[in-house]
Amino acid sequence: MHYLAEFYLPGHDADLAGLARQARNAAEQASRAGPSVRFINAIYALEDESCFAIYEADTPAAVTAAGTLAGLSFDRVVQVATQDARDEPAK
Repeated sequence: MHYLAEFYLPGHDADLAGLARQARNAAEQASRAGPSVRFINAIYALEDESCFAIYEADTPAAVTAAGTLAGLSFDRVVQVATQDARDEPAK
């Protein structure tokens, strides 16, 4: 399942690439200690100072745990359906 994690990220010069590396590394670490979770992508809405991270996991709790390891405090984590440019829906 895919989950969207939303959190506040102040500052228009946020290091999105660094945040993505941090989230990916934390998800890998969380997976070694507990349920599988994989960081997929991050999106930053500059005007709103909101960040959205997409994860693949079995539960929202696994996403929250990975976020905590990355030093991120999510405002909410919701299950989402995703579709990329290919014809097949993402799992």
